[in-house]
Amino acid sequence: MAVANLSSEKNMGMWGAILSLIGGFIPYIGSVVSLIGFILILLALKGISDAVGDERPFKNYLYGVIFAVGGLIVIVALLLGTFALVPAGWHLSESAGIGLAIFLFILFVALIIGAAYFQKRAWLAMYEITGTREFKDAATWVWWGALTAVIIVGLLLLLIARVFVIIGFNKMPAELGEEPAPAPAEEEVIW
Repeated sequence: MAVANLSSEKNMGMWGAILSLIGGFIPYIGSVVSLIGFILILLALKGISDAVGDERPFKNYLYGVIFAVGGLIVIVALLLGTFALVPAGWHLSESAGIGLAIFLFILFVALIIGAAYFQKRAWLAMYEITGTREFKDAATWVWWGALTAVIIVGLLLLLIARVFVIIGFNKMPAELGEEPAPAPAEEEVIW
């Protein structure tokens, strides 16, 4: 494999990870900032995937984003659809309301775990490609954070995973690959 210069993808990924992290703490426009960050990460992973000929980081991260967005749309549709089907003046029974809440909670947990599974695979692929240990650590933290997200500790672990992604992009080598070996020079034969 020839040497691939990834300095722009490295910076794009780092800034995307920073924006996606701080977007959660900014009121009003935080979701837009996070969206810009996720797009920058996707573009960085696409550039890296194309440069090294390995689509795993981009595809897995994209699948995770699609899984999360699709799952949120399904949850909102179920919630709105349930209340739209109830005729005016009727009220859901207490047991139906509790059942709906439990179903939506289980769906939400499955959404978090499914999206985390694909993110974990993306960061493990980045570790294999770049050799940057922080991507492997990010994969571990994402996975355990998603599994323990039911309790508040999981959200802290997901935050730690995002910090490791920032560090991983920062420490990632700007160039990947090997210089092609020079062709052996033909020796001149003097008679």
